[in-house]
Amino acid sequence: MNKIERKLLREFIKSTKGEAYKPRILKWFKLNLGKIVTSEQLAIIPGSDGKPISHNMRRVFELRDEDGYNIINHKDNKSLNLKLKVDEWILLEVNPNPKKIRNRGVNKRIMYEVFNRDNNTCQVCGRTPEDDDPFKEGHKIKLHVGHLKSHKQQDGSIANVGRKLTIEDFITLCNVCNEGAKNKDMKKISLLDRVKQSTETIQKEIYNFLKGKFS
Repeated sequence: MNKIERKLLREFIKSTKGEAYKPRILKWFKLNLGKIVTSEQLAIIPGSDGKPISHNMRRVFELRDEDGYNIINHKDNKSLNLKLKVDEWILLEVNPNPKKIRNRGVNKRIMYEVFNRDNNTCQVCGRTPEDDDPFKEGHKIKLHVGHLKSHKQQDGSIANVGRKLTIEDFITLCNVCNEGAKNKDMKKISLLDRVKQSTETIQKEIYNFLKGKFS
């Protein structure tokens, strides 16, 4: 962000002090109607207690999927002839469109159970909240709950309609893999794949452990 953008954001945060995060970022989107809003900006906006919130990107998805606001990102580049980056969003209309509302099926219970089952680890790349975000200097990885079968298919159709979703329908994703999914069905990474992606030091530790166990 440049100095002017930072000043405007500081003034906005001051003027909305004490408000909850979700209605707060909705106001920010509306103030920037038709303009790019970045993940960096959204990460700076605090919750009602004045502190940054975790999983803030999930609130954007809620505004889009559960509340019907026409918020687009890089996944819409091809259909709208845009060049948005992975961390950029645009609100196209002030009012929500009821026809765009779709229940993603994710609630706090499912989120907890999915993260717990997956050991707070991205099931595609193996990143955890302890890892650095490769695209945001000074930021750590954030975890999301994603659909194993993409809610919105590449042909524009909507999956997972008409049935109650369980934790088996979801997968733990880091913010990088979640943003890069591009409406594709997800495939869990295997334990062997994770070992292959590990550093040589970790691979040697695993080798020595298995050698001692089975020798």
